[in-house]
Amino acid sequence: MPRDPVELALLAAADLLPPGTSVLAACSGGPDSVALTSALAACAGELGIRLAVGHVDHGLRPQSGADATHVQGLAGRLGLPFHVRRLEALDVSGLGLEGAAREARYAALAQLAAQAGADRVATAHTRRDQAETVLLRLARGGGAGALAGVRRSRALTVAIALVRPFLGVTREATEAYCRARGLPTIEDVHNVDPRRARARLRAVMPALADALNPRLEEALAGAARIAAEEDILLDRQAREALQATAAGDGFAADRLALVDPALLRRALLIAAQGAARPERHHLDHLAGFLASGRAGRLDLPGGRAVVEGGMLRFETNGPPLPTPADVQVPGPGVYDWAGRALHVGAGAQRADLRVAPFPWTVRRRLPGDRFRVAGRSEKKLGDVWQAEGVPASRRDRIPLLADARGRVFWVEGLPPGPACAAPPGDAVRFEFAPEMDALR
Repeated sequence: MPRDPVELALLAAADLLPPGTSVLAACSGGPDSVALTSALAACAGELGIRLAVGHVDHGLRPQSGADATHVQGLAGRLGLPFHVRRLEALDVSGLGLEGAAREARYAALAQLAAQAGADRVATAHTRRDQAETVLLRLARGGGAGALAGVRRSRALTVAIALVRPFLGVTREATEAYCRARGLPTIEDVHNVDPRRARARLRAVMPALADALNPRLEEALAGAARIAAEEDILLDRQAREALQATAAGDGFAADRLALVDPALLRRALLIAAQGAARPERHHLDHLAGFLASGRAGRLDLPGGRAVVEGGMLRFETNGPPLPTPADVQVPGPGVYDWAGRALHVGAGAQRADLRVAPFPWTVRRRLPGDRFRVAGRSEKKLGDVWQAEGVPASRRDRIPLLADARGRVFWVEGLPPGPACAAPPGDAVRFEFAPEMDALR
C-alpha cells in the first residue's frame, strides 16, 4: 500500500527532526494538528525520535475544556504522553487578543516542552497558513522578510526549537489523512470569526484563486520559500556592506550613502541593534538624511541616530543591554543568543569537527581571546578586529564560537579560521539567523 502523502511530507522534512531528538507535537484538536500528531506517531520509529503531545487551553471559549479532553483522548489512542496548560488572564492591552494569545501560546508550549523533556516543538502550520501569512503581511506593508512568511524553524527558547514540517502540506491532505484513519477532529469557531483578519481573508481566498490563479495557495507558498532563502542572502550582503563602512565607533556616512537602498535599510537596522529600534519609515528617513550629506540627529524608538564629523553612530535612551550569557552547543539544534538564533546542522557555513570538536560555546569576547584567520598567524582577537576596522563599541555584542577546548574558531564578521576555511564535505553546517523583525 503506497505511503500517505502526509507521512511522506513529514519524512521529507526529517532535517527538522534529527534522530535522537524529543518532540512535543502541539495539538489543538483541529485536522492539521491531529494529522501532524498521528503522522509523527506513525513515523517516530523511522525518524528515531521520542514523542509527546502538548495542548494549550486558551480559555477563550466555554468548550475549551472539552477540546483539551478530546486531545488527551487522541494522545491515549496513540499511546503518547499528554501535557496540557491552561492560559489565565491574557493581557491584551499591547498586542491585542490575537497577538497576546499567540505570545502566550508559544510561551506555554515552551513550558510544556520543558516538562516533557523535549527539545523540539512541532506545529502543524500548512501551506494554507503560509499563503495566508504572506498576504496578511504584505497587506500591512512588510518588506522582503514578510514575503518569506512563516519560517520552517526558529528558536523558541535557548534549548528548544520550534519546527514546522507541514509547510508544504495542503489542508485537503490533512483532512483526508484524518478521515482515512477515523481520527475525530474539532473546529475552532475563531477560524471563521469575521472579526479576525485571517478569517476574513480565508473567506475570500477561493474568490481570489478563481480571479487570479487556481493554484494561488501553491504559488504564494512557493514564493515564500524562495523569499526566505533570498532574505538570508540579502541579510548577509547587508552585513558585509555595513562592515565595509565601519570606522572607529561608528560608520562612514559618505560610504553608507552609496550602499544600494535595498541593502542600506537592512544595514542600518543591523547597525542600530542594541541601541535603537527603527521602523521602516525611520530607515527611509535616515537613508535620505545620509544622502543629503548633512550632519544632525534623528530620534528613533529607544534611541537616536547621530551623524557628525562624517560618521554615523546610534545611541540608546535606556540603560545598556545586559551582557549576553554563554550558551552551550552540544550538537545540532537551534540555540538563542542575544535575541538571535544559531542554527547548527543547517546553514551556509561549515566547520570541521576534527579541528573544532563539540561541545561548542557561543559567547561574547573574553580577555585573552585569540583568533587565527586561515593563512595568517594567531593574534589577540582585539588586534584582529582592529585590523579589520571593527569599532570597539560593537565588539561586546559580536557572537563568537569556541570549541570543546575553549579555542575561538569563528567570529561573526571576520574572515574564517582554519576550522571553517576549507571544511570537508561532511563538516557540520551552521548559521546565525538574521534578526530583521522591524522589516517583517
